[in-house]
Amino acid sequence: MADFINTIPQVPRLNPNAHLILSETGEVCSWVGSEVFGLEGIGPGTIRELLVLIDGGRSLQAIYAELADSYDRNYLHEIILALTKLHVLEEVVTETAPSNYDSELPIVPEQVHQKAIAILGNHQLLDTLNKTFATAGFQNHRTFSFKDFASCQTPEFLALQQERILLNGSFKVSENSLDAVSVSGLCELFQEFDFVICALEGVPYQALFDINKSALASGTPCLFVTASPETALIGPTVIRGATACFGCRVLTLEAIPSVLNHILPQLSTPILAQADSPLLPSIAQACIEEAIAILGLNLTATRATSVVKINRQGDAYGGRCLRTVKRLLPSGECQQCTSQLDEPLGMLQRSAIAAAAEEIGRIWPISPNAAMRAAADPYQTVGILGGGTAGYLTALAFRALRPDIKVTLLESSAIPVIGVGEATTPELVKFLHSPRFLGLDIVDFYQRVLPTWKLGIKFQWGLPGDYEFTFPFQRGRLLESLLYDSTLNNQSLGAMLMSGDRAPIFDRGDGTPLSLLHQIRWAYHLDNRRFVRYLKEEAIAAGIQHIDVQISDAQMSADGETISHLITEDGRKLTYDLYIDCSGFRSLLLEQKLGSKFVSYQDTLSTDQAIAATVPHNGTIKPYTLAETMNNGWCWNIPFEDADHRGYVFSSAFCSVDQALEEMRAKNPGMGDPWLVKFRSGRHEHFWKGNVVAIGNSYGFVEPLESTAIHMIVLELELLLTNFPASKQDEGVKSVLNRKISDRWDALRWFLGIHYKFNRRLSTPFWQAANRDTDISGAAERLALFSERAPLSYRNSLFYTLHPPEFFSDDHSYDTLLAGQQVSARFVEPVEDLATWQRQLAILKGLASTAMPQHQALSCLREKRQDLLYDFVKRRDSWLHTWLPA
Repeated sequence: MADFINTIPQVPRLNPNAHLILSETGEVCSWVGSEVFGLEGIGPGTIRELLVLIDGGRSLQAIYAELADSYDRNYLHEIILALTKLHVLEEVVTETAPSNYDSELPIVPEQVHQKAIAILGNHQLLDTLNKTFATAGFQNHRTFSFKDFASCQTPEFLALQQERILLNGSFKVSENSLDAVSVSGLCELFQEFDFVICALEGVPYQALFDINKSALASGTPCLFVTASPETALIGPTVIRGATACFGCRVLTLEAIPSVLNHILPQLSTPILAQADSPLLPSIAQACIEEAIAILGLNLTATRATSVVKINRQGDAYGGRCLRTVKRLLPSGECQQCTSQLDEPLGMLQRSAIAAAAEEIGRIWPISPNAAMRAAADPYQTVGILGGGTAGYLTALAFRALRPDIKVTLLESSAIPVIGVGEATTPELVKFLHSPRFLGLDIVDFYQRVLPTWKLGIKFQWGLPGDYEFTFPFQRGRLLESLLYDSTLNNQSLGAMLMSGDRAPIFDRGDGTPLSLLHQIRWAYHLDNRRFVRYLKEEAIAAGIQHIDVQISDAQMSADGETISHLITEDGRKLTYDLYIDCSGFRSLLLEQKLGSKFVSYQDTLSTDQAIAATVPHNGTIKPYTLAETMNNGWCWNIPFEDADHRGYVFSSAFCSVDQALEEMRAKNPGMGDPWLVKFRSGRHEHFWKGNVVAIGNSYGFVEPLESTAIHMIVLELELLLTNFPASKQDEGVKSVLNRKISDRWDALRWFLGIHYKFNRRLSTPFWQAANRDTDISGAAERLALFSERAPLSYRNSLFYTLHPPEFFSDDHSYDTLLAGQQVSARFVEPVEDLATWQRQLAILKGLASTAMPQHQALSCLREKRQDLLYDFVKRRDSWLHTWLPA
């Protein structure tokens, strides 16, 4: 509510930021700040007569005398008192000369000095900006004092203003000003300049809408500034096709009561009024910063997607004002801003579009994690049985997170590494490079391992024909993409890059790259041999003891509950406090020695063999793993720079190896020599039993769909080492980890099962059986809920509180697979209306059109711009440091 006062000014003047409006019902209303009040019993005629006399020079007694013949003095007194309480009237104050502010101005780069800048205004803001820009060294800036706007002189505008507006805050404009201007005239003017600042005070909002249209039409960046005595709002900088326009700002941020929306164009914008306002230095500094950002080498509009709010209180600039940044994107309710991305994009527009695209994402916070206190009888030695990906990741994880424990890795060089292409998830990227985990040098990794990027999975799946859908790692607006575009493939920028075979590195237009690696979640495609060799070299360099030895047996303790020691082929005995079983499918310690029962997933996942081979590609390195439906299973495609790695995952119950080979060769001309991998899908009853922990295939494995093998290794290591017991006597953590790990593997079982249950692309005997017999009972609740309120991710989850247990337990992952296979559902209301969706989609598509193909982007980062890889790791807003994507 207003701060009511009882003191009537003896020489009253009108508050330049006050409005008196005649409502449609004939009631006089006041609007000051964000508050609207009705003045009952006061006729508009009386108000008009009073306003003519209140000029800041007449005393209150003189005003009463002028109206003595028409009105009772007490009646006038009550009106004056009411207008004073509502801050429509105030005491006359003497304006002081502008203070000589000593605020430190930004350094203007040499290439910016000569840029042409237009400053539009009509009062104190114009004067201050003119002087400050001159002081800062801008040599080619011009000021324009605007007196009138053609759109504000139309009969319709004037008629409504005369009818409804009793008082509109305003002041005298200098004589040296332009005549009434039009949108077309402003377009011609703007085209002469590189940057425009609009700082008009006390003009109808229609005038700012005209300037808004001119900026959009001309393509000249235009920064909007409005200021009252208490608050200034700076931004957005309007840039064609990328940012919110001024109209969007009014809709989103301006405190205009909804009852006034229909006469908004007639209402007056705020007035600063004070020549010595403490806001002025902060406003000028923020405008200069934006001019430098727009016109400098980086061409990055800091106000592209945000608005600076400056208050009287605070200490951000010289102890005067507090600055807060507001997120702002094009509004679907706005009638002015359009995407206009059908024309070629300049460097500035590309940068602004990238900034807008970045704002569309979401950030998930990180929870704190306290260190464990030391305890008696701690684990001091760990023996890792087996190398490969699981063994070496385990060794490096212990070295990074528990350097106090001595780690020995035991493997035999006689056991070969399977050289299959390996697709991963973003969890591996985080695990390898985040300083919270291994912190391995990312540039060195790219030089030695030669990974390619994976933005998600493309599924040729679900419906017959050439139907396909993407499952991007970067979350987005799944429902809007589905409802408005009849596809999932536009839900995020990552999805669009997948569709266009592009990487998250963009061409600014001048040959310099723009990286959004930190914003768009991605994973690696890895050659397994190169990756394991790299991990082995890093482990040895980190001081991890490595013994090339064949383990022939393990001796049990007397009670049969633990491992006493390992026995080598040459008869040596090796003893450790804790044994990590990374022996692969044979599960030597966990299953064979300790007898942990194997829990089969056969009823859900019936495939049990895979044929793998390399296949030539056409030079395009696809930024996704492909999952293609086949007669008796499915085929993966993992792209590398030299060739694609293909693998046919099938069920031996429905076809022989020869039949699978024949089908695979028909799909892949030029296929290299194949090799066969047999597997079983399931997990063991225990993750940690006695003094043995099983990591990787020795604990569990599910068929390769969704690239979960390394993902689950990383997940197991994160859980193990962030919850590692302080003492060998601690038992509670073991049972908790057993339950949590088994729950996550079971959740993965049900998630993979829905791929088979609802894929109706083919009707072969295998797929008929999969549709009919696949057990997805563990996902029944999710399926029922999806059918009633899809997408699940558009409401608070009923399955977890803040974060899902892991990526494939996420509601959004279920949404993507169920909606992608067009499982029937009743949809909730979309978050964004069609107009907003189309504008944001245009922004994302505009940026995607400038993205580099993967071979070009990889070459750029490995050979020229390694700093962009380091930037991805170091910047605080990188998804590397969050659980889920932005």
